[in-house]
Amino acid sequence: MSINIKKSNTKTPTRLFNIAFRVDSALNIGSGHVMRCLTLATAISKAANVNITFFCRDAIGNSNENIIQSGFELVKMASPKSTIDLKNYSSWLGASLDDDSEEFLQLTAGKNYDLIVIDHYAIDTRWHNKVKNITKKMMAIDDLANRKHNCDLLLDQTYQCPTVKYRHLVNNHTQLLLGSDFALLRPEFLEFQKVSIEKKERTLLIMFGGTDPDNLTLQALALVIKLKYFEKINVILNKTAKNVKSVLNFAQCHKKVFLHISPSNIAEIMSTATLAIGAAGTTSWERCALGLPAVVIVQADNQREIANALQLAEVIRFISITEIEEKLIKEVEFWQNRLKLNNDVYKNCISICDGKGSIRVANEVLKIIE
Repeated sequence: MSINIKKSNTKTPTRLFNIAFRVDSALNIGSGHVMRCLTLATAISKAANVNITFFCRDAIGNSNENIIQSGFELVKMASPKSTIDLKNYSSWLGASLDDDSEEFLQLTAGKNYDLIVIDHYAIDTRWHNKVKNITKKMMAIDDLANRKHNCDLLLDQTYQCPTVKYRHLVNNHTQLLLGSDFALLRPEFLEFQKVSIEKKERTLLIMFGGTDPDNLTLQALALVIKLKYFEKINVILNKTAKNVKSVLNFAQCHKKVFLHISPSNIAEIMSTATLAIGAAGTTSWERCALGLPAVVIVQADNQREIANALQLAEVIRFISITEIEEKLIKEVEFWQNRLKLNNDVYKNCISICDGKGSIRVANEVLKIIE
């Protein structure tokens, strides 16, 4: 007698990976680090079965709510005990490095991780060494290259980032993911890429990161509102930005200015623009993925190198924060004339960042923890 055995269609459950992120945001340091970590966390969660927890200080003007809204667990660390000095990166923790690592270990007591991701200018190999026993692998996200990292994977999404930049700052076994091919962008930037390139309306985008602590948005608006070239001006600000009310008042007095506060469709809004005015940093890759040229305001010394490289690639024109009154309109008019002649700039932008970096990084992360 033969027995027919029915094969089960049930798949063997995939292993659950536990991943922790240590990253901060605040009114003065902005939300960029948290947002790029959220992008990476989302990409990993789409590719594998993961349990992801964010550990963040409860600083004034933080973006921690975005973590919860994205569906990830948030563990709030204590509010900063000391003042954050933007020029002194070691102060960005708002606590001593020892205190921060000890608090992290207390909050993770009894837990073990497959990966801890650190995106913080104040954290270095000393912090890594203190927590390494609770994780199998460690990843650092950096672009300063001003301190040592004891990690298995390091990401620096700076355009044309050379290997030599980290030669003496990582271990021999550390895998380096360098360059804008690994830029952490949300999938919607790839989705709206074609729409952005085919845009026709003369729309200006003004976006200086989420919090815009230097109130550059209002400075730029006061100057460009005089230009007749643009039919519409879109402005993006986070609701935690201290200048939201003043920008809103300005928009209400000018019909072609539209203020978007903490929008969920940033890529879609950006895709309608023919030119942007904004900051360096993560938004540089977002603009490139959408084929969007820009006038960039350099706000810190560590932004100047990447601004120079992008200007040489003919995708931005940059000025310093002290040159806004003198040079902003001149640079905007440069782009007006350039875009009338040809659209090679769109191709230049996308050649720098194609919008697929998050997928590439997530794949490399899973390779080292599987």
